[in-house]
Amino acid sequence: MSEYRPPETYISEWPDKATFDAAVIGAGPNGLIAAAYLARAGLKVCVLERRYEIGGGLATEEILFPSHYSNPHAIYHMMVDYMPPLKDLGLDKHGLMFVSPNAQTAGVFSDGSSLLLCRMLEDTKDSIAKFSEKDSRTFGKVMRTWRRIVEELVAPATYLPPVAPLDLIEAMESSDIGKSLLDITERSPVEVITDLFEDPKVQTLLLYVTCMWGLDPEETGLGFMIPLLVDRTMNKAICYGGSHRLAAALAREVVQNGGSVLDTAEVTSIRMQDGHVAGVEMEDGRTIDAGIVLSSLDPHSTFLDLVGEEHLDQNLTRSVQGWEWEKWSFATTHAVLSGRPEYAVDDAWVNEAFMTVLGFDDPESLLSYWAGVRSGHIGDHVGGHATCETIYDPTLSKVPGHEVAFLQIHAPYDLDGGGWETRTAEIEGLILDQWRRAAPNLDVLQTHTETPVDIERRLPNMRRGSIKHGDYNPLQMGTFRPNEDCSASRTPVEGLYVCGASTYPGGLIIGGPGYIAANVVAEDAGVDKWWTLPDYIAKYRDRYLGEVVEI
Repeated sequence: MSEYRPPETYISEWPDKATFDAAVIGAGPNGLIAAAYLARAGLKVCVLERRYEIGGGLATEEILFPSHYSNPHAIYHMMVDYMPPLKDLGLDKHGLMFVSPNAQTAGVFSDGSSLLLCRMLEDTKDSIAKFSEKDSRTFGKVMRTWRRIVEELVAPATYLPPVAPLDLIEAMESSDIGKSLLDITERSPVEVITDLFEDPKVQTLLLYVTCMWGLDPEETGLGFMIPLLVDRTMNKAICYGGSHRLAAALAREVVQNGGSVLDTAEVTSIRMQDGHVAGVEMEDGRTIDAGIVLSSLDPHSTFLDLVGEEHLDQNLTRSVQGWEWEKWSFATTHAVLSGRPEYAVDDAWVNEAFMTVLGFDDPESLLSYWAGVRSGHIGDHVGGHATCETIYDPTLSKVPGHEVAFLQIHAPYDLDGGGWETRTAEIEGLILDQWRRAAPNLDVLQTHTETPVDIERRLPNMRRGSIKHGDYNPLQMGTFRPNEDCSASRTPVEGLYVCGASTYPGGLIIGGPGYIAANVVAEDAGVDKWWTLPDYIAKYRDRYLGEVVEI
């Protein structure tokens, strides 16, 4: 019998020093996407992950023992009908599958009323009509425009390098739908939602879904995101078998095309030689020579910790030092239940909703809660969004009759009254009390609460619990994410590219940073792209951008 020899990518085969065309730091979704494209393009690629498990936010973990699994970070996949990597890489051949129910987002209120936002527009209008016939008609009219904005403008722009603001404004002014987008860009979410709709409960739910991922409800300049976020809250999907399956499928693509994926491989420095990237060094002393390095980490980790200020110009250093973390994070109570939550409301269909918002009856209570969170305060009343994951993914519980669910609230990293070490049990109690008020049948068998501090411990580049690696504000979006020199993936450090959530267009598992980086690196490396731009993106580029952007 011949001696067994592990494959080339097996970690024990690795010498202290190896050579690759490109090294990718971080095996989160964007790092894996970029690596998968480049590996199939013929580059010798290595992905390096600090943790024991790849995927970053694409995690599915046995948080609740035994045999109960939950998605502690990414659960709502909002762009699966647009993301080029899913089709380009043919990830369905790895068993990847998404489920997108009609009953998408519910709002439940203390008086027993409820509101549903559904994939089917007419179902949503019927639900809104319980509160206001006028709002129902307005919603139908507005969403016809907003869905065009998403389909023709915002979604395709997600997968192209950013355009300078003045150029983008000029391009948008060339069409009626572009002008519609510009009309709301300089307005705050509160202004847009409360001007359009009259009923407080309709306003509350729409304001929640618009701002839940970090938009300041009263800040202007990011109004262009409102149509996207409202439309996407009615088009979310769950990754069947757990969000980690997307990471696993991407990793298989890397390896099957000659690349390597290493876990427990923490990069401690990006090596420089004569002003050019020369590779990386890992915590265990191993080094990798590579003329191309892609980092999916946050700006502080990439530039200050790994490259070092001595290799940066002053402008880049100041930009990174001024990077702002998110205004709030999340505290999430995961639970094993003896049965599905049944909400005490007027519509039984709410019990099938993918996401249920509870704890707020009017915009004032919602805004007051968010204001408290921004100042580090959580009082006696909490509210947030709940999901029973096993309704649409029963594989997450291996125990018959048990359900896996969570309720997630917006929460500060710096919590007053003693911090999270002191108050986690108290906050969990508030979360469960609020959940039981909305769903009186809630029978909790086991819980685990993850705080903003826990998020940072698990994923250190989500500093201060910043799940998108940095705040969404006008000075950190578009060409300013993370700054004007790096937003299109290239950086002033020759050979270094960025491709994480802190890079345009941002986080939330949309795939844009990784896809853009793959295109840019392929162009710079002079390799033939085996993929072509999807028609909906090419149409947008040709209609609005002309020669402004090339990809």
